[in-house]
Amino acid sequence: MLENLASAIELVFTLQNLLFAVLGIIIGFFFGALPGIGGNVAIGLLIPFTYYLDPVVGIVCLLAIGKGTSFGGSVPAILLNMPGTSQASFTAIDGYQLTRKGQSKKALHTALYASVIGDLFSDIVLLLVAAPVAAVALKVGPPEYAAIVLFALLIIGALVGSSPIKGMVSTAFGLLVGTVGRDLFTAKERFTFGLVNLDDGFSIIPILLGLLVFSEAFVQLRKEFSGHAEVHLQGLSAFKGTEPLTLRELMGLMPTILRSGAIGTFVGATPGLGATVGAFLAYVTAKKLSKPGDRIGQGGLKGIAAAEAGNSAGTGANLIPLVTLGIPGNIEAALILGAFMIHGLTPGPFLLEQQGPLLYGIFISLIVANLLLMSMGFAFIHAARYALSIDKRVLFPIILLIATIGVYATTRQVFDVAVMYGFGVLGYAMRRLGFSPLPMLIAFLLGPLLEAGVRRAMIMSGGSPMIFIERPISLLFVVLAALTLALLLWRGVRARGQQAAAPDLTA
Repeated sequence: MLENLASAIELVFTLQNLLFAVLGIIIGFFFGALPGIGGNVAIGLLIPFTYYLDPVVGIVCLLAIGKGTSFGGSVPAILLNMPGTSQASFTAIDGYQLTRKGQSKKALHTALYASVIGDLFSDIVLLLVAAPVAAVALKVGPPEYAAIVLFALLIIGALVGSSPIKGMVSTAFGLLVGTVGRDLFTAKERFTFGLVNLDDGFSIIPILLGLLVFSEAFVQLRKEFSGHAEVHLQGLSAFKGTEPLTLRELMGLMPTILRSGAIGTFVGATPGLGATVGAFLAYVTAKKLSKPGDRIGQGGLKGIAAAEAGNSAGTGANLIPLVTLGIPGNIEAALILGAFMIHGLTPGPFLLEQQGPLLYGIFISLIVANLLLMSMGFAFIHAARYALSIDKRVLFPIILLIATIGVYATTRQVFDVAVMYGFGVLGYAMRRLGFSPLPMLIAFLLGPLLEAGVRRAMIMSGGSPMIFIERPISLLFVVLAALTLALLLWRGVRARGQQAAAPDLTA
């Protein structure tokens, strides 16, 4: 580990790496402050352009966007009661009440400190636990890996979206799309329909941008043109709060920030939960442990600190399952997985063994990015009013144009541009019908890994599926997967029974 750290430092402190970390933070601030957009759109938009950068520089830039977004989303939440990101919803509870009292500066400073310290906590945990977890993962064979991926897909399908059943359908469709191309072992064509462009399957970038960026742009544009978008610009009149956060107040918030950072780190490292759950659990915990004078829920600084530390701590933690097992737990991690892949890198235990300096360079760069975020955050607080005033009806068409250019510049194929538009329409239709595109995207990325694990395991056992229950680790995850399916079926039957038993009030 020490050798990797020494080599990594040379990769971190280069002018190019620092400049792109700053650029990523600025972009994250900007996209996070625009309600309804979020940093995932920005990350997806810029992935094609990182193809031309060094892997460390490109991936750090994308991760810095996520860091900037974590804080950027709190600005409209505090000033306008209009969260820029879903996880900032809990920041708005106390933050907007402080804005109405003329204490917006104090609220924004609290959000900045909590966001940076919570994020820094998770980055340090990532730096310390990545190598031990990867060392254990190296002992995992094809049966164990297949069982772990299957369990992760079931969890993500069950927890992400409005309905577990819809999540499972989205996951299954992603697995189907992942089979397009030539068979991994026999090289026979599968679902290519005679198209040469599909011999190697669908490219990652068009799928990422179509399902996440394009579909989100369509949803937001529909809101804008249908008149359903919310506008609270009158809240900017309270922008100038006169009282900054004092050192004594910050020290009083530190126990809440550290506890919430630990909660957010645990949640971020668990596939399928995400930053919104981290913010919720941290906020609820802080409220339960609060004293009457804390006024959490009524304009208390501890409420802002808990929510911001809880959601920001997921930025580093969601890389733990990604870099050690190759399993993305949320949208941001799935996008970063795509960035690794376009650079020819496959996250997992072998990556840390083979590319240790590169990964530790990324880890250390995340810590440096937090320090940059702290210094840049104060300037962004003053510039936020300009970002909040941009008309989305102008912004989103520009985003669509940049995405189109990015895909063509990366693959040089008009076919891939058409694929992006096709999956953009599909993603929009899924969102309108209540299906989350995330399970489909993660299943598309992990599907080939699941198939390779299952088929290699079957080759090892001579075709006997008993290999999955003869080995302790694979047996554990097979049982967990079976229990997850059983729980989902039980909930579905129970919900249907309750609906049947409910009296018909319309009769």
